[in-house]
Amino acid sequence: MKGTLYQQVASDLVGDIEQGHYSPGTKVPSVRSLSRRLQVSISTITQAYALLEDQGYIRARPQSGYFVRDTLAQKAPPVSKGESPSMVPNADLINRLLSQSLKGKVVNLGTAIPDSSFLPYRSLQTHVQKVTRFQRDSAFSYHLSPGAEGLRQAIAQRMLDVKVRCSSDNIVITNGATEAINLCLRACTRAGDIIAIESPCYYGYLQIAKLHGLKVIEIPTDPNDGISLDALTLSLQQWPIKAILLSSRYSNPTGALIPNAKQKRLYQLITTYQVPLIEDDVYGCLGFEQTFTSTIKSYDAEGLVLFCSSFSKTLSPGLRVGWCLPGKKQAQIIEAQMYSNWATCSLSQLAIESYLNHGHYDKHLRQLRNHAQDNMRRANHFINRHFPEGTLMSSPQGGFVLWVSLPAGVNTLALHERAFAKGIGLAPGGLFSNTQHFDGYMRINCALPWELVLKPALKIVADLVIEMTIATD
Repeated sequence: MKGTLYQQVASDLVGDIEQGHYSPGTKVPSVRSLSRRLQVSISTITQAYALLEDQGYIRARPQSGYFVRDTLAQKAPPVSKGESPSMVPNADLINRLLSQSLKGKVVNLGTAIPDSSFLPYRSLQTHVQKVTRFQRDSAFSYHLSPGAEGLRQAIAQRMLDVKVRCSSDNIVITNGATEAINLCLRACTRAGDIIAIESPCYYGYLQIAKLHGLKVIEIPTDPNDGISLDALTLSLQQWPIKAILLSSRYSNPTGALIPNAKQKRLYQLITTYQVPLIEDDVYGCLGFEQTFTSTIKSYDAEGLVLFCSSFSKTLSPGLRVGWCLPGKKQAQIIEAQMYSNWATCSLSQLAIESYLNHGHYDKHLRQLRNHAQDNMRRANHFINRHFPEGTLMSSPQGGFVLWVSLPAGVNTLALHERAFAKGIGLAPGGLFSNTQHFDGYMRINCALPWELVLKPALKIVADLVIEMTIATD
């Protein structure tokens, strides 16, 4: 063993940091706890931590302890480019890759679905059993649109957290956020109309747009603070846009967060042009700091914002329970839902209502946020260390997906094919746009067990990217 004892302690901790056991921003053991664990003096640990501070690995926070420094942070991917309105050509590719990724024992780095270990399935199972036992007739009967009254009341109560005051009568329960967005677009547009979307956007928007025969115009978007209001203004002036579709908090795939002041300016813009805005907030309650507690709907005094969300990312994707606050379009949406599927699954609605009313949700959300944030930091640290130079990535303040830009010449559709052959599914950047601007990008799902799944999969992808980078030199 070389060096003094405190130097060896410091060296061992550096190894733990570089292996990702302590990711950027996380707290390392206190001086006393590490002293007890290693059975060395407090003075030895203090000297080791002082050395690590000097070397830039950790920093002290007054009255809080020592934390790993984010010394390897890189620039985020650049602001995207816009295009003229166009029909959607990529829907078949999206469907093929989605079907492929859900087959067999594939590690799904590409699908934005939390691993079951991140979700409260055992508790939900208890509530499913409870409602089937004590509310049998209600659980197995229709709850026609707008949905179960008790669940709508619980959601209305939770909307106060984002400064939206509404009653249960303003809420429509849907078959996930996908149906909510589908119904909202159907109420706002007709085939051949133009809608504005952020770019890149969640590929489901493109699928729904194709279903309704809509043209989309992609608006340049910053991975940090979201859609460009200047570019959106120019598009509203130039084109007869019938609706705007975006996510204001922790957008998929970039993780962008539109700041509160910018949300307000965006709302003022849509009131000026009287264009409805469909706000997808499925990741909204997964903010790490929980300081950005407004949505665009928070400023809506005219019913122009059609707010959509769901429990798919936080409780269960399979229960398929979402909702919308459709503002002026509520009567049309209820009518359209009645004609298309009558109602959302009653058992799912009542089980989630029971779960919410028993006070489990906030505790679970705190655990989910902490778990997701820790994994995002670990993944960021790993990518910075193991992917080739020129790799850039987003630094979301919430959610659980990373948006990664790879070095020039690496096509992520080709990377997906190579990774899939090794049992890993990726989401190539081309899925998230009608353009070719994102052919060198990919989205990574971080809501997977770190040691067993995410870290080994990232190592395989890193090796493939390095191979492809070398091949293009």
